[in-house]
Amino acid sequence: MQMVIYGIGSIESYESPRLQLSLAILTKRKFSWIGDIEVFDPVISTAESRVLEALGCSVLLVNEQGRRKALKPTLFFMPHCEAELYNNLLQANWQAELLNRAVVFGNSFKIYKQFASEFKSSVVVSAKHVLAVHKFMNEFGIETVSDEFFGAFHDSSWHFFYLDPEMELQDIEL
Repeated sequence: MQMVIYGIGSIESYESPRLQLSLAILTKRKFSWIGDIEVFDPVISTAESRVLEALGCSVLLVNEQGRRKALKPTLFFMPHCEAELYNNLLQANWQAELLNRAVVFGNSFKIYKQFASEFKSSVVVSAKHVLAVHKFMNEFGIETVSDEFFGAFHDSSWHFFYLDPEMELQDIEL
């Protein structure tokens, strides 16, 4: 399974991105079935790119805006990204076959859904696919056991998708 990291932030400037990157690299080391790690964030500097490459990651040069298709099993590691980036990812993979190949680590989609229902905000517009996919996924929130990790991982969850391969998602009301 490949790992694609979007929106990690500046590992040189902030502790949270360093902790998040540490989790991604430790996950790869722990699980032999995780293959290549590709990283993109528009704020990554040349020095940070060299560090990421030294750690065994490939730095993407093109901003995919989260629209990578899961043509093979893919772990999308997206801690604390904007709702729009998750929406772009889901929209690009809005087929049962593609979603079934994807796993997302990032902000809780359940919290987005609660926020949207309470406030009817712009989240509804920018996260239509995030709000619609809840029927086809299992979400497992992670518990931050220490204040030193809270900033990096609060409200983070693992998202696993399960769709009938014959399902036509185009017909789903967003």
